Amino acid sequence: MDVQAYDHWSCDTKQDAWFTASCFEAVFNTISPRPRWIKIISDNGGHYHNSELMAIVSHWYDWYGVEVCEWIFLEPGEAKTTVDSHHATIAHAIKRYVRIGCELTSGQDIERAIEELSGTSVAQIEPNRNKNNENMVLEKSCNTNYKKTKTIPGISKWFVWDWPITEEAAGYVRAKSLPNIGKWTEFSPADINTFCGEINRPNPEYTTPTKPKTPWLTSLSMKKGMQKSLERDKTQNSPTPISNQMGVDTEFPLKPGWALKENQKMGNKGGGKRISKKVIQYLQAYFHAGNLNPKDRYTAEKMHESLKELAHENELSVEDILEVKTIKGWIGRYSASSKKEMSEKALEQCALEESSLITNTTHNRASKRQKRG
Repeated sequence: MDVQAYDHWSCDTKQDAWFTASCFEAVFNTISPRPRWIKIISDNGGHYHNSELMAIVSHWYDWYGVEVCEWIFLEPGEAKTTVDSHHATIAHAIKRYVRIGCELTSGQDIERAIEELSGTSVAQIEPNRNKNNENMVLEKSCNTNYKKTKTIPGISKWFVWDWPITEEAAGYVRAKSLPNIGKWTEFSPADINTFCGEINRPNPEYTTPTKPKTPWLTSLSMKKGMQKSLERDKTQNSPTPISNQMGVDTEFPLKPGWALKENQKMGNKGGGKRISKKVIQYLQAYFHAGNLNPKDRYTAEKMHESLKELAHENELSVEDILEVKTIKGWIGRYSASSKKEMSEKALEQCALEESSLITNTTHNRASKRQKRG
């Protein structure tokens, strides 16, 4: 099997979905022949496993003519892949390059450091982040019609994604917890547009990749051994699977799919409702009122009652009223952040006063010297 690795170096240090999409753009336009379909395996990094990139991938078949059959995200510590080994090899090559006395001051030095790696091409890439570029994903800072990217519900629980191009599901984005287990959760093109707004094609600047000096060849002996084993099993009468003999599916006390992350009730981090900005403003006012006058100090219970009164007066909706324990948690967090902020301001003030004192002292000494002279 001939393995080809495409690596990029960049002066852009922002690792996000736009950078990842720009790298795929460069590879798809470089690789020849371009594949008809691909399967992607990656780690569960924030620049991969996010709503924006999943929406961008849904356009790849229209942009490049490449069908994305599957994208599998590996959880931390789940497995090591060839990609991880390749990155470790690159790191080792760069360290060796420095140890033998070479300097690492530019991207070209990186290319020279890893030029001996088999099947590895290197190129420079600079994602186009020009705020006036119409080919970029719309940004809030440059477009008044910006539509903030929302998180696809349940994205943290789904590690397998699919983008069908045929049959009824064509154009949909589908996700589920594990490969070949459970049902697909489907999102229509209209749903994706609601979450992510307008998505446009990246337009990065990149150089021509270097040509590897030697190919990266991997033996397929293991695969051939597996094929022989399968052929041998077909010719023999395979015994009834143990699971069928014991009736596991019928006798197991829990329902199928009970262990999937999407069906677990515990550890639902970030699953609760968020505190609205208007409620936070009221809570901050209650908190600071108590700081100014201890007699007006608001407890969590008193804040809860005040929010209920505001809801009764139609200043807030009933859904915005927080539980007492939620208010207690907010008070603890806000109190800590307020103390930190006050300490930082006090230190800044002390630094300014000390600087002013040093300046005045220096000025007075200079004045005395002039009078003596």
